[in-house]
Amino acid sequence: MHRVDARVKICMLLAFSIAIFFVRTSWGLALFVLVTLVSCALSRLSLERLCRMLGPVFVLAGFSWAFHVMAEPSLNGLLDGAFFAVRMVVLVAASFVVCLTTTTDQLLDAFRSLIKPIRIVGLPVDDIAFTLALSVRFIPVIEIEFARIRAAQVSRGAESARGLFALARTWAAAFAALFVCLFRRAGTLAQAMDARCYGAAAERTHLR
Repeated sequence: MHRVDARVKICMLLAFSIAIFFVRTSWGLALFVLVTLVSCALSRLSLERLCRMLGPVFVLAGFSWAFHVMAEPSLNGLLDGAFFAVRMVVLVAASFVVCLTTTTDQLLDAFRSLIKPIRIVGLPVDDIAFTLALSVRFIPVIEIEFARIRAAQVSRGAESARGLFALARTWAAAFAALFVCLFRRAGTLAQAMDARCYGAAAERTHLR
């Protein structure tokens, strides 16, 4: 998986993401879960690390499942909620496989190559490719920031919260802090790009 061309991995992830939304049966979803697990094994990714990175997604998937159950308190609501929750986790796990087996330079070159035809209409291909590459590379950063926030919450006694509403407030505070941290990182990145005169040259250069 590490040696596969980045363009191939991006196209496969796009096809995977589109196809999973056409799945309507549990057997079909199980096939996508199997494909994701096989991809993780081929990538030699640690299952423990992957589950740790998926922590915030598990929480969001749990809330999604709970909302489905409350909207339709029946067996169908229970199954539908589980179906959508699993699909959410599988989608993010597949994106982790791509971003953890591809460097930023490889992603940037791949996006630039894939969207190069739109240059003829005057669109800034380099800027779009850079933005897409950063979006993918920010996925592991979210896990790092969230783990740091959760560790801070635990050190302040957040784990002692009892009751569904108390836990919901705790996780809501964690996600709010996560968004603030991500915006702060984005601001720092913008300053770094500005300090390096990003966009000053008419054409992008490469250092090999």
